[in-house]
Amino acid sequence: PVCSDKGGNVMEQLFYIFCTTVPSHIIPFVLFWNFRWRSRTVALALVAANVLCKMAVAAYCLANGLYFRNLELLFAVIGFLIYCCFLRLSPFKMLFTYLLIVDYLLIIRGIAAFLAVQVFSIPIQGWVSSCICILLYGVTLPLLLRFFRQVANLVYRTNAPRLWRMIWLIPAFVTILALIFTNSYLESSAGSVFFLFCRIGLLVCVFAIYYVLLQSLEGLEQQAALRQRLIFESRLMETQIAEQKKHSQLMVEHMAELRRQRHDLRHQLTAIRGLAGDTNPQLSKYIDDLLDTIPAAPQAYCENQAVNAIVSHYVALCQEQGIDADIRLSVPTRTEQTTDAELCVIFGNLMENALEACGRMTEGKKFIHLGSRVDMGLLTIIMDNSFHGQFKQEHGKYLSSKRDDFGVGLSSIQAVARKRGGDARFETDGNVFHSSVYMQI
Repeated sequence: PVCSDKGGNVMEQLFYIFCTTVPSHIIPFVLFWNFRWRSRTVALALVAANVLCKMAVAAYCLANGLYFRNLELLFAVIGFLIYCCFLRLSPFKMLFTYLLIVDYLLIIRGIAAFLAVQVFSIPIQGWVSSCICILLYGVTLPLLLRFFRQVANLVYRTNAPRLWRMIWLIPAFVTILALIFTNSYLESSAGSVFFLFCRIGLLVCVFAIYYVLLQSLEGLEQQAALRQRLIFESRLMETQIAEQKKHSQLMVEHMAELRRQRHDLRHQLTAIRGLAGDTNPQLSKYIDDLLDTIPAAPQAYCENQAVNAIVSHYVALCQEQGIDADIRLSVPTRTEQTTDAELCVIFGNLMENALEACGRMTEGKKFIHLGSRVDMGLLTIIMDNSFHGQFKQEHGKYLSSKRDDFGVGLSSIQAVARKRGGDARFETDGNVFHSSVYMQI
């Protein structure tokens, strides 16, 4: 009978160890199942082998009256190392998440131990205690898995290596202090109110810490996304400025070549008419008609050649499409702070967007009114143009009418203006789109 009682006691303790061990492996697999693994099958096999080895060692220790709690920690470390080896996740990220699971398991075991001693007056590692643990897991785990998944997903997304190397220490210190103050290795301490108070305090502290850390991680994630967006917009603006610089240079050279060819053509035709004399009136009349049809030199809208070339190009397009263009500009030839390429980005995008807006109109008068002036080193640009009346804006960004994304043109204008100590504003009034830009030049 003594051997029988001893055997039954060992089975009770083994069942308790099994009930408190399995959740520590089920929860990580549930949380990280959809993450990237080196080999999920091998990891499952090793975890199962680790659990079986733990149960075998526990049976041997209990049967021979040896202390098992230290070995239990060893198997917990082995289990964690298995996840670190096979889960494609930083060990520090894994440790941060794993500590949350460990704290949860400690809290459940602590509450179950207190209830076993104080309420039911039964052994901590008995059949009833095991059932209490299973019941507590069944009640609390479905509710907490959502929180655990939120933690795991946020940890997986947040890329901050320096942060992860240190942040896991916070929950680790709280866990160690709770274990020390509750004398966790002594079963006699489980019956005290102080034990329950510390375990509940651990629960409150853990969730408070993880809540604050989650808020911080979400802030870091948003800052990282914003930083990437700013880097993208900055590179996009630099590329656009470089391309606009090449484009404006080509346009200036093209305008100069056209002006030279026009001038030379007039002289050649005049010379031909003089050589023809009055012997062929029809030839003279034909040459006079050709001279009259040669386009006049493009209008000089401002002193800056690059801006003038850009504006002249779009004014010519406006004339082809029957758009009324009223241009009154004052842009100096030389600017101290702003480059010609940046000015071309602003005027080019303004005119291009206005031209496209007028082109999408199916009725009503199409017009573009553009004006600028310089006062005390500040360039102010105001433009009004007609459009179809639909304008989308989201979170301070302007949505493109050409694609399902933020507009690049208006964002580039605003970026250049802010870079030069100014800003850009865009508003609508019925079927009129108002653009205003100011910046230091």
